[in-house]
Order: sequence, then structure tokens, then C-alpha cells
Amino acid sequence: MGEKERSPDTDQENKADKQHYYYYCSSDFETTPQSSGRSSLANPSSHRSNKKKNSKRQISDSEVHHQAPKKASPKCPSNRKEGRVGFRSQSLNREPLRKEVDLVTKRVLSARLLKISELQNEVTELQVKLAEQLKENKALKRLQYKQEKALNKFEDTENEISQLITRHNNEITALKERLRKSQDKERATEKKVKDAEGELLKTKFSLKKLKMISEARHLPERDDLAKKLVAAELKLDDTERKIKELSKNLELSSNSFQRQLLAEKKRAFDAHDENKVLQKELQQLHHKLKNGEKKNLLKRKRHLCWREKKNQHLKLEHTKWKYTKFKILKRKKTD
Repeated sequence: MGEKERSPDTDQENKADKQHYYYYCSSDFETTPQSSGRSSLANPSSHRSNKKKNSKRQISDSEVHHQAPKKASPKCPSNRKEGRVGFRSQSLNREPLRKEVDLVTKRVLSARLLKISELQNEVTELQVKLAEQLKENKALKRLQYKQEKALNKFEDTENEISQLITRHNNEITALKERLRKSQDKERATEKKVKDAEGELLKTKFSLKKLKMISEARHLPERDDLAKKLVAAELKLDDTERKIKELSKNLELSSNSFQRQLLAEKKRAFDAHDENKVLQKELQQLHHKLKNGEKKNLLKRKRHLCWREKKNQHLKLEHTKWKYTKFKILKRKKTD
């Protein structure tokens, strides 16, 4: 009879144990997947600590549950009402534990969610910074390409300017050579004039002698001498006329040569000054190019190259005109 009376109490206790175990298993199952799904990567140690705490609580609850039937003596069997009262007291003791577990899990989950949100914000900030850096890199690459292009153009224009300077120097040397030749020709003409003046003096001296002879009355060859005198006077007139023409031509040629020499010297000085100005402008262009003002510099340089080409063209035309004028004068002299 005692065993039959104990059986309903033991059945109730077994049912209570099963319900208690199922509750803790379900609570562990609900908490662990959420924590593992959201923050297993962030904090695995907290997950292990929660498991250990839950296991300790299960063991303590099971000990409390198993200690309850030991208090009841076998001699005085307990009724169903007493069993129900013990189960209610155990459920009341478990409710604060469940609340504490829920609060801890909520705090852990909220902390993990905050950390995940912070990490996501950091990731978005880093992505924005990376996009900005990529844009800056593209802009810098474009600027580098433009600068390389402008530098290549600048080097080409610099080479053109150096070629123009060499051409200008070659033209200066050619003009100097022409000036030297014209000076040699002037010296030759001066020598010819001196020779003509010497011949004139000789003819004058011979004329005086002939006049003295013609004035003598008792000479038989007076007619011949008179004829010779007339011929000598005619010759003297021709020589004087030629000397006058040569002297005039010499003066004109010397004046023209002096003017040409002064003009060429002035042009040489102007070209030298222009060369200095261009070199200074080139240095300024280099300095401005380093500071980033490349477009204006290239325009200025093109304008300078065009102006220098124009000056060179005008100089060449002027020298050609002078040379043709000199040739015309030379032909007139020869004629």
C-alpha cells in the first residue's frame, strides 16, 4: 500500500523534472542561436561563459528539485496537495532566475548589437574614404597626364626657339662676312682713286712743261706740240671728269656702307637685346610652368616665336633689298 501511495507523488516529481529540463533546454536553444548568429564572430568567450552559467543553474535547480522528495519520510507518505505546494514553491524560486537570465542575455545582445552597428558605421566610413581617395587618385592621374602633355609641348617650343637663335646667329655671321667684303671693296676703290689722282698730277706736270715749251717762239715743232697740248687737255678733262665721278661714287658708296653698317650694328644690338629678353622670358616661363600656369605660358611662347619669326623674315627681306640695291649700284659703276 505504501508503494502504491508513493507512486503518484513520484510521477508528479518526474513530470516536474521533465518540464524543468525542457524549459531550460528551450531557453538555452533560444538564447544560444541568437547570440551565435549575431555575435559569435565578435565575442566567443561570452558565449562559452553563458553556457557555463546555464549549466550551473540547471545543476543547482536539479539539486533543489531532487532534494525535495528526500525531506518527506517513507513512514508518513505525502498527499497530492503537498506535492502541488512544493512544485509551486520551486516555480516561484525559478522565476527570478529566469528574469535574471533574460536580463543578462538582453544586455549581452544589446551590447553586441551596438558593437555590430559601430563596426558597420566604421565600415561605411572607410568605404566613403576609399571612394574619395580613388576619386583623388583619378584626378591626380588626369592632372599628371595634362602636365606631361604640356611639358612635351613646352620642350618642342623650346627646341624651336633654340633653332631660331642658331639661325639668327648664322645670319649675323653671314652679314659680318658681307660687311667685310664691302669694306675690302671700298679700300680697293680708294686705292684706285689715289692712283687716278697720281696720274692727274703727272698729267698736270706734263701739261705745264708742254705750256712752257709752247710759249717758246723759236721752236719748229710748235704745231705738233699745240696738237699734243689740245689732246692732253682733252685727256685731262676726261680724267678729271672720271675722277669726279669716281669720287662722287666713292662718297655715295661710303655713305651707303656707313649707313648700312650702322643699321646692321643697330639690328645686331636689337637682336642681342631681344635674345636677352627672350632668355629672360624663357626663365620666367620655366618658373611659371613650375607653378602651374602652363596654358598662358604656351600662348606667350607661341606669340614670341611668331614675333621672332616675323622679325627674322623682315630682316631677311631688308638685307635682300640692300643687297639688290648694292648690286644695282655696282652695275652702274661698271657701266
